[in-house]
Amino acid sequence: MHEPQAEMVIAAFFAGLVIIYAFACAIGEENKARWFKKREQKGIFNRRGFLGDKWHFGHPRTWQGVAVMVAMYALIIVVGYIIIFVI
Repeated sequence: MHEPQAEMVIAAFFAGLVIIYAFACAIGEENKARWFKKREQKGIFNRRGFLGDKWHFGHPRTWQGVAVMVAMYALIIVVGYIIIFVI
């Protein structure tokens, strides 16, 4: 049996990943380091690869970080809603 809902949820998930990657590329590593605070301790449970480091923002520490976080969440919610319920 064909379930289009599952395909739409998976598409929304991948769209969210693309949005996170686009935001990470758009603001750059310098602004990410200035606007967000990453965890300093690197253990076996929180080690990341290339994409994990690129996509990981951390906690916002400035108003610019909060603005980026709110804009990113809002865009993910809107695009996810459109993909799942409208298309």
